[in-house]
Amino acid sequence: MTGGHDFLTIGEASALCGLSRSALRRAVARGHLAAWHTPGNHLRVGRQDFADFLRSLGAVELAGRAEERLQSRTTP
Repeated sequence: MTGGHDFLTIGEASALCGLSRSALRRAVARGHLAAWHTPGNHLRVGRQDFADFLRSLGAVELAGRAEERLQSRTTP
């Protein structure tokens, strides 16, 4: 669960957009999706970077749905 953070795990991002974790990791490796590694070597993606990535794919509708899901998860 996102817990109100400004980032997503690769698993959370994958669940939101329907792309596999591997596909998202490839996007990061190719520089299409900004991400960083935690000290434990886990990937994290900024929420806004993720929405921008989806828009860059032409998935504007999907990006909107992902943003709605993100907001509903953080709203008490």
